[in-house]
Amino acid sequence: MTNRDAHAARSYHDATKLGYINLSNKPPLYKAYPGSYSTPLPTDFPTADVSTLQAVASSQAGPETPLELSTLARILYLSAGVVRKARLQVAGEVHYRAAASAGALYPIEIYAVSGGVPGLQAGVYHFSPADFSLTRLRDGDHRDSLASAVDGDSLVLDSPVSLVLTANFWRSAWKYRARSYRYCLWDAGTILSNLLAAASTSGLPAPILAGFLDATVNEILGLDSHYESTLCVVPLGRLGLGSVAAATDPRISGPIQVREADQPQNIVDYPEIQGLHEASNLESLSEVTAWRQAAHGITSTSVESSPTGQIHTVNSPPLPDLPLDDVIAERGSTRRFDRGAIPLDKFSAVLTAASTPVDADFLGSGQHSLLDPYLIVNGVEHLPSGSYFWSTREARLEELQQGELRHEAGHLCFEQALGADASAVIYFMADLGKILDKHGNRGYRAAQMEAGILGGRIYLCAHALGLGASGMTFYDDDVSEFFSPHAAGKSLMFLVALGKTHTNNRVRPFRSRIGVLLDSLARGAGGQTN
Repeated sequence: MTNRDAHAARSYHDATKLGYINLSNKPPLYKAYPGSYSTPLPTDFPTADVSTLQAVASSQAGPETPLELSTLARILYLSAGVVRKARLQVAGEVHYRAAASAGALYPIEIYAVSGGVPGLQAGVYHFSPADFSLTRLRDGDHRDSLASAVDGDSLVLDSPVSLVLTANFWRSAWKYRARSYRYCLWDAGTILSNLLAAASTSGLPAPILAGFLDATVNEILGLDSHYESTLCVVPLGRLGLGSVAAATDPRISGPIQVREADQPQNIVDYPEIQGLHEASNLESLSEVTAWRQAAHGITSTSVESSPTGQIHTVNSPPLPDLPLDDVIAERGSTRRFDRGAIPLDKFSAVLTAASTPVDADFLGSGQHSLLDPYLIVNGVEHLPSGSYFWSTREARLEELQQGELRHEAGHLCFEQALGADASAVIYFMADLGKILDKHGNRGYRAAQMEAGILGGRIYLCAHALGLGASGMTFYDDDVSEFFSPHAAGKSLMFLVALGKTHTNNRVRPFRSRIGVLLDSLARGAGGQTN
């Protein structure tokens, strides 16, 4: 390339333009399959009067319920349904979904691979939140093909329906660019937290299978994996409880046509997303088997750590709370916290329920979590303000540093008032070195997704007890440094702030003294702190 080849200057200029996100190429929030047969889901399904905290903390909080179409409809509604609509003066009609989503972009789709339940014949279906229906993509019972993709796992064959969660990458990358891959995994986690709790209230097992042959499952769903790909499979229920036996396992008959608006157009490719996702795919059954076996070789760092500060035991006495169905219908993200202190018993109840081990194939027998939670506490009654390590296995908080840390919390939460005003901020961190050594790149998916699940549980439990919660982005390395040396080598996956929702639930301007100092140093000649 020479000075007369103007391609370099033009390319650089185009690549470094600043501007608001391009509203003209915003992807649709809903996926549709024109011409395909749809089964309307019943909206008069019975609700379960089961405590939210019990539903979150137990795999079977309610009596076992036959998996009929109405049961499936309730679980889909509470996981990813449109729970209410509002018309805003500027934005127009806004749809609020059951689970929290970064930027309200909802990149996660849900599919159902059914062997047949009363009211729904065997087939592969796509869940449409827009009209609350299941669109049939393929006829016949494809559970055998799905079971083969998860190394012949009997859980799939023994369940009348498996729900499959996928990520539509561009729907989130449109706003959040390369970082959006994290957000897709978090959003899958918040949906899973609702799904697991809803299944629990119906007494239905719902294990998470994150290890499978990616290409096979994507083919069953008819996906173009460059733009949308599977994240996990959740076998739901047991045979004999409302299931209809189906004898066929038909051949896959090629891709499935979606509406024109869902076809990739005017998108911006982010190679980091596709590169990581492809590098974390499992391509052989031996890799799937190794994935399951690897889970038994990881121990949480919380088991190995030795307490160095004062210990506070987290006791969780039974507390009255709202039923799960009511919480999901009413819940919303907090935009502003009241700085008043929250009761210790409510704080403890949220931590205890949220830290219950997830039923997932990436956690081995006796392994509590892939994550190590850290906290900044600034407003919990009878608990000194400061930073803490939360041992989920031992149900205890270990003091790392005492003193009010509101400015520090606000700065770490990407200079947001939510972090400074919250009673507590919970940081879900992971030892990626250990996880990647054992699980490979796919371990990154699992760690991010589990963080989303635990964060989603905090959303549910907080609202059930009359509190507020909100997830947000953060300064990655600053968080690791802040909690070091205890958190040395660990990386933040996700964080959630917890507290009392302010009566004026609107974002307030904020700038921490740390942010002001850093800006001043950036303008100086040396740029170094003493």
